[in-house]
Amino acid sequence: MEEGKGMATTATRTQPTTILPLNTQAPHYKWLVASIILLASGTQTFGGGSSVNIVMPRLMAAFGADLATTQWVVTGFFLTRVLVTPLLGWLGGILGYRNMFVAMMSGVVVTSIGCGLATSLTMLIVFRLLQGLIMGTMEGLTAMILVGVFPENKRGLALGLRAIGWSSGEAIFYTVGGYLVEEISWRMIFFLAVPSGIISALLGLLVLPQHRESRGAPVDYAGLLALAGFLVPLLLAISWSRDSQTETSTLLWLGMGALVGGTLFVLQELLTSFPVVNLRLFQQSPFRLICTTAFFNHMGLHGALFMVPIFLQQVLGLSPLQAGLVIVPALLISGATGVVTGRLSDLVPPPLVVISTMLALSVIFYSFSSVTALTAIAVIVGYVILYRICMVGTVTPMTVLTVEVLEADQVRMGQGLVGVVRSIGGLFGVTITSVLFERRRASYQLFAYQTYDSAAVAHRDALRDLRWLLHHAGIMGPAAEQMALGAIRQQMDLEAVAVGFQSSFLLSCACFLLASLPMLYLFLSQRWKH
Repeated sequence: MEEGKGMATTATRTQPTTILPLNTQAPHYKWLVASIILLASGTQTFGGGSSVNIVMPRLMAAFGADLATTQWVVTGFFLTRVLVTPLLGWLGGILGYRNMFVAMMSGVVVTSIGCGLATSLTMLIVFRLLQGLIMGTMEGLTAMILVGVFPENKRGLALGLRAIGWSSGEAIFYTVGGYLVEEISWRMIFFLAVPSGIISALLGLLVLPQHRESRGAPVDYAGLLALAGFLVPLLLAISWSRDSQTETSTLLWLGMGALVGGTLFVLQELLTSFPVVNLRLFQQSPFRLICTTAFFNHMGLHGALFMVPIFLQQVLGLSPLQAGLVIVPALLISGATGVVTGRLSDLVPPPLVVISTMLALSVIFYSFSSVTALTAIAVIVGYVILYRICMVGTVTPMTVLTVEVLEADQVRMGQGLVGVVRSIGGLFGVTITSVLFERRRASYQLFAYQTYDSAAVAHRDALRDLRWLLHHAGIMGPAAEQMALGAIRQQMDLEAVAVGFQSSFLLSCACFLLASLPMLYLFLSQRWKH
């Protein structure tokens, strides 16, 4: 018996039941469940985190707030989502999958309506905090539901189906949602989740199987409190470190708080008989390798997801709607890719699939680092399509691998732990990428200003051409001179921004290379065993 797999459990499982008189063993039943999960996955993107960035300027104008305050609409969601992600195993055992799913989708509907009707920024942030708490375990829960109804040789295919829901939801969000925001109101973006959320909840209540486990164990309140004492200061420190106005002493205090809270959390969970989070899973080498890959993968992915839309707007000059339309083809194609990589994970070792996608992402973002404002838009669209395909292609094989290396009664807890590792990696990715971008941009801009030679031939030629263009536009004299010099300075600033993006994309490239190494070790060790 492997280390960490011998932990006793008092759980007793009952046979799954459905409210409608359905035969859960019928061949078509699993596809009925999959269709509900697809709809829920689309709803997940409507009420998700980073997608709401599309309405940030509108929120700032509507509530008269600055970016740092308005950003809590996104940051607050991620903070509370990470808090509950590791509780999937505990909550699933108490509530059962069906009850948990219905409660979650109902909560998404209520909080989405609350966000759309918010009369102040504080009210909006409160509902987003609640939404994060509700949706924190959703990805792991949908994975467990699909694993429970599909046979082992088709689990990869089943898990890959969720990519269709995610991609379709994002495509609708960026197109329909973008149109509604521009033509009606920013509030409409939050109401998108209401119809599909209601339908998902009703179908889930009637059709999904109810797996209930009766543990007869006390609630680990001390563990829950210690978990919050660890994650809250850690996530705040990561998020606030992006703001140059945050005091160093504040970050140090938060870091100390996270250290103390983390120490107490680990001690509590290792010493109690009924931990809310089973940290003993980390004693298993394959699970540690999965978590390491998940951390670096999401560090690279979230850094890229944060930077690519901004790159399309700031360097290429696209509007938010145009930037969304550039991404839509990639979303539609990547949905099918999730199914392909899922099925591939059933046929070949999942670590090999993960290694292939990580290396492909490294090459894509290395190529992305050479993109400039002069690069053809078709090339940009090609890169975006490729990176979205590979991004979706990493999710399913990692989930399949988690199911394979853990015992059946440990998978739910393992999914929760992998989820929190992914979230922390994603927050690190956004923070480090944004800080690196700003510092590289500022340093290059300063260097360009200091070394620019106004007496050079190239400067005189550029100035002459700009004067000629302005003259033909009817602008002459000092005004034309000032505008020409301003255009040269603007070009220098644009080049500095491009350099910042190039460095950020190289960081993502490095993250994906690091993420491939644990999977390579796992793949080779599995081959040596056989």
